[in-house]
Order: sequence, then structure tokens, then C-alpha cells
Amino acid sequence: MKHLLIIYPHWPPSNLAGVHRSRLISNFSTDFGWKTTLLTVDEQYYEETLDPDIERLVSQDIEVHKVAAYSVLKVFGKRLIGDIGLRGWLQMRQKMLDLIEAEHFDFIWIPIPSWYTSLLGRVAWKRHRVPFGIDYIDPWVYQLTERDGPLTREWWTIQVARRLEPLAIHDAKLISGVAKEYYRPALERVFKKKHRRPIDVAMPYGFDPSDHVVEPAHLISPWGDETSQYLLYAGAFLPHSELFIRKLFSSLKKLLILEQFPENLKLRFVGTGVRNGASISQLALEYGVNDVVEEYPNRIPFLSIQTLLRRAQGALVIGSTESHYTASKTFQCLLAEKPIFAIFHQESSAASFLKQANASSYLVTWQEENTELFEDSIDIRWRQFVNMECTWAPDLSKLEPYSSRESARLLFEGIEQCLST
Repeated sequence: MKHLLIIYPHWPPSNLAGVHRSRLISNFSTDFGWKTTLLTVDEQYYEETLDPDIERLVSQDIEVHKVAAYSVLKVFGKRLIGDIGLRGWLQMRQKMLDLIEAEHFDFIWIPIPSWYTSLLGRVAWKRHRVPFGIDYIDPWVYQLTERDGPLTREWWTIQVARRLEPLAIHDAKLISGVAKEYYRPALERVFKKKHRRPIDVAMPYGFDPSDHVVEPAHLISPWGDETSQYLLYAGAFLPHSELFIRKLFSSLKKLLILEQFPENLKLRFVGTGVRNGASISQLALEYGVNDVVEEYPNRIPFLSIQTLLRRAQGALVIGSTESHYTASKTFQCLLAEKPIFAIFHQESSAASFLKQANASSYLVTWQEENTELFEDSIDIRWRQFVNMECTWAPDLSKLEPYSSRESARLLFEGIEQCLST
């Protein structure tokens, strides 16, 4: 059996979304003839609230090695160095080299972010000639928002990215990502000659159906009730989603004025996080819909989210004005078997998938050139959704090509191709 080393600084019981990328690939690795060893940072050095329930979703076949990390560096009370991949970089580097010297690894796979761990691949290649791949969960060099002007933290992040990314991926034998659009610009920037580009593989997070039959040991509901009717949005409030949220709240306000919004129904947003810009609660107040909108910005345990989605009247999936946004949470919401109201860029793969799966009854697509039609579509679909006017009968058999097992198959197929050339 071939041996894969995955380097990712977060691992269960971390509750960050990126954890599931490594977890799901690792869980299915033996199906394709690969043993997986995971190198990570010990959870005592994480900043986020831990979620022990996620450990129930990890295969017992995975060998896990944990290292220490430096403490968060703060200057005058401000967080200067907090990225776990940076705080634990030296420790992971040493442990990686120790593991490589102690046993044979056929390939190293490094999902990013954290961005800095990507630099470990070139160390392994230069020291021991172990081939490696970098996996783009998000684009490293990304489009800044209007608020992210020169000399802001976000601006500096991009300047650093433009310098480190070529170093990190220059010797990579494989580039993978949640979607091809996440890494295509990097290939074009770093590998000017196409014949020198590494093998690339695009595969979504996907889903594991078995995740969706496990109930949490202790359900955590931020609102503390079990009987309220609600529509649920679970996930970060993205930088390029604000336009969609504003249009949605504008449409919601119209329904409230016309008394066409169901009595006692709430819109609940959970895990939205802290962003550079107005929060969901602030936007709700601005549009006068704060009586029916409730936000809990902190993340809650993964299995609790699954249960809350199953108990909701429906789910909201709000995408981005960027066409490459894939919205992996779409699968999670579909498996909850409740209607989905979604807003995506017209060219988003998530929009195409919902249409393919007969789950587009409440889908609105956006393109910059047709704002008026977009607003009208939101008004129509939103009214239909809150009153559940359309038949909801998605074809879940269409999910299989997007499963985590299929993503693992594509990844290992790409790795095998690397090893054979």
C-alpha cells in the first residue's frame, strides 16, 4: 500500500471548515490503495473553540502526529502573528523531516490555507526528493474588496502572497483545488510555459453521507429553542457576498411591508464570523428587518449545524459575485432534505449543479450586466421560498459525482499520474 503524508495544521477537534478537506480525503484513502499519515498542530495551540464530536467522523486507519506551536504574538494588544501554520511551521518542518527519515512516503499533499505550510513541500523535495502537491481550498492571491485599500492588513497579505506563492508551488508535481478557477491563475503566473506546469486536479469538498446520520452528543443551538420556525444560513459572511445580502434584505423588507412574510418565521445566520465591513445584524438594522433576522457570528459544532439544518424550514446558500465560488455547503444543505434558497454568480459551478439536480426552484443567478432582472428575480423567488410555493423534489442521485469518495478518487488518480511520469 502506498503512503501519503498530509500536512495541515488543523485537525479534529478543530471546528474550522478546512479540516473537512483533509478528513474526507483521508477517510477514503484506503479505498484507493493508500495509507494516510497526518501531520498537524496539537489542538491545545488552536485559538478556535474545539468540537470533540468531529473526532467521531475520523477513520481509525489514519495515523496522526501532532506538534507544538508558538503562542500568538500580540503587540500593544493587537494580534500580530496568529496563523497556526506560521506559529507551528518550524515544529512541523522538523517533524516532517523526522517522519521522512523514519519511514517511506510516496507523496506529500498540503491543503492551503494556512498558506505558509505550502513552503514545507519544497523543503521535502529539496532534502529528500519526496514529490508533493499543493491543494487550493481558497485562492492564495485573491481579489480585494473596496474596503481593503493600500497598507491594510488584507493588502499586505496579498503582497506577501505574490512573493511566497511562486516559491511554494514551483517544484510541486501536482496542483489541486476545490475548483479549477481557484488555482488556474497561479499556474498562469508561476508557470509561463504550459509544458512545465504540474498535473492539476479539480475536485470539490464533496460530502460523506455517513456524516449526515450522526447526531451530536449535545445539540448546541444559539437560540436555545426547539420549536421556532426558521430559515438557516450556516457559514461565513463572505467579503463579496454583501451585495446579495443587501438585495435579499431589501426584498424581505418589501414582504414585511406587504404583510406577505409568514408570521413567526425567522431568518437565522450562524457562524458568519467577523469581517471588514457591516455584519449581518448591522445590515438587518439598516434595512429595517432586524425583528426577523437573528445572527450568531460564532461557529458552532459541525454535527449541531447538521441537526439544525434538518430541523429548519429551509436553508439559505448565499454565494459571491466571484464566478469561481463553489459553495461546498450546498451538498450539506441538500442532504438535510429541506428546500434551498440560493444566490450565485451565473457562472458558478454551484448554480449549474443545482439545476442539474432539479434543485433550482428557488435559485437566483447574478450577472453584472443585468442588475434589474436580478433584483426582480430575487423578489419573485424569495416570496415563493418563504411561502414554500414550489414543488421541492431534488434528484439526490446526481450528487454521487460530487461525493468526497469521488474527490478522493480523482486526487489519487492525479497523484498516481505524477508518480508514473
